[in-house]
Amino acid sequence: MDQQKRLLLAISLMFGLTLIWTQFVWKPEAEAEAARIAAMDAGVTLDAGAVAQVEIAPPPVEPVMIDGGLLEDGGIVLIAAAPVALPMREVSIDRPTTKLTFTTEGAGLVSAELTGDREREEKSLSIVEGWKKMFGAQYEPAPHMNLARAVPGVGPNVAVSLLGASPVAATARYAVVEESPGKAVFTTTSGPWEVTKTFTWTQAERSDTDPAGYLSTLAVSVKNVSTTAQNGELGVHAIRAIVPGAEEAPSMFGGIGNQASVLCRAADDVTRKVPPGEGGGLFSCGSAAVYDEEKKGLLQFVGIDQQYFLTAIWPKDGAVEGRCLITAKPAERQAALFMPVTLQPGESVTRNFGVFLGPKELNLLQAIGSSAAPGTFDPELEKSVDFGLWAVICKVLISLLRFFHGVVGNWGLAIILLTVMVKLLLLPLTHRAMVSAESMKKLQPKMEEIKKKYPDDREKQNVETMKLYSEGKVNPLGGCLPLLLQLPIWAALFTTLRTSYELYGEPFYGVWSNLTSKDPTYLMPLALGITMIITQRLQPQMMDKSQAFLMTWIMPVFFTAIMMNYPAGLALYIFTNNLLSIIQQYALRKWLARNEPPAGGLKA
Repeated sequence: MDQQKRLLLAISLMFGLTLIWTQFVWKPEAEAEAARIAAMDAGVTLDAGAVAQVEIAPPPVEPVMIDGGLLEDGGIVLIAAAPVALPMREVSIDRPTTKLTFTTEGAGLVSAELTGDREREEKSLSIVEGWKKMFGAQYEPAPHMNLARAVPGVGPNVAVSLLGASPVAATARYAVVEESPGKAVFTTTSGPWEVTKTFTWTQAERSDTDPAGYLSTLAVSVKNVSTTAQNGELGVHAIRAIVPGAEEAPSMFGGIGNQASVLCRAADDVTRKVPPGEGGGLFSCGSAAVYDEEKKGLLQFVGIDQQYFLTAIWPKDGAVEGRCLITAKPAERQAALFMPVTLQPGESVTRNFGVFLGPKELNLLQAIGSSAAPGTFDPELEKSVDFGLWAVICKVLISLLRFFHGVVGNWGLAIILLTVMVKLLLLPLTHRAMVSAESMKKLQPKMEEIKKKYPDDREKQNVETMKLYSEGKVNPLGGCLPLLLQLPIWAALFTTLRTSYELYGEPFYGVWSNLTSKDPTYLMPLALGITMIITQRLQPQMMDKSQAFLMTWIMPVFFTAIMMNYPAGLALYIFTNNLLSIIQQYALRKWLARNEPPAGGLKA
């Protein structure tokens, strides 16, 4: 009995001493340490006496272990009784091109707002607003493009994680070590890992040829602070939250859309994904995507493509063997690259990454590689610009449009000059096609006689008709060739307008303030449709009445309906081309009236 009483007394004393120690020894020390760290983050230096006098209302924090439970003080290693909580805060830094906001929860970006005049989100006007603007109404411009929005529970943009037996989450809490106009340093320790993230950049001004103002360097240092070897995968994440209602997938009648896609370039192959069931358009073959996809091989870059803007991350020291994981969900886009890390006790490694946050202008993206030091890795970010099948033609069109813009100083006029140039290049073919069509018109009575002579023998009709074409020296398919040559140019110009930043937000005149957006007044598509009808009416009608009605009225109306929501720049090109065709056809008829052709056919 006495032994049991002594045991109960010993247990009571142990609990009592533990309670006294935690309440009066450990708790004040932990609070003092938290106050010291908070003061350091705020740029305030406190002495030991002052710390005890400061009371800080703790924000929502998560506990972070320092050195895996070890505290170093003057070379003496002590065992910490409990993890020390780091406060959450934001660090705002202004660059000439971008307003950056970092968070200590993940030591990444929760905001990267571009500041250029054209670096804004897409904004469409209704038809009422469009007509009001035509008569002088003014509207607030769209907000500036923000390339970094944290996904709750997933992490901020340019977050870092470690996968393995002792993981470090992309949302781990960091302490701010340094912040200045050109540098931000964060550090954290979790389990056996000590991770330090150092962002550096220049304060370069905005430039059309120098990408320095949009570039940053991220150095990730990982140290093994445990007493055993550690293995893991180091991941760097491009993350952006999406407001589903603010995005629109491209479609035939819905326009070019403004949807963000995720990118991964592994083994020289660029994989691009959007949420399932989305994508497509008039001149593209969209396909359903999966939510998550993994690619393995030599990783060159990952990123998020917001149509005219790009977030890209790449290993600066060269392509690395690893894997990338791309995730496309309606409210989230994420592209992460992972590479293996193996460290012995006390060993550390540093990986350097390039970060681009800016407009997807071809010259800027190409300059990232060309302006790098000799031997420096070129990620070839220009491959993030998806021209698809029309890549060669698109690049030629962009070069020509730049040249014409340099001459006239207006991108709308540059498109008109491009149309005139293409028309002049195709003039021999279109002239021959029009002459051939006029020749076929003269053969129309004879073709009607053939139909009457062989009303029930379609094969005989075809034989006699082809014989008639041969004798008249006309080509019934000659009129299709100029159109077939124009179609790839239309498709390439459409792709250029929906992809290239060069034309984004550029005005033509008055209400047409953005050639890559639809015409809010619908005047240009309607003018296009009217010129298509006139063009068809001027063409010799070699078809029966139902086919002629279809080509003259139904097709122009259908095409006009499609063009209602497509870029004004494309409508301007086709309208100008139709107008030139009308003038050419009218001039040809005048010339033919003055120069009666010899019997047997017309001379081209």
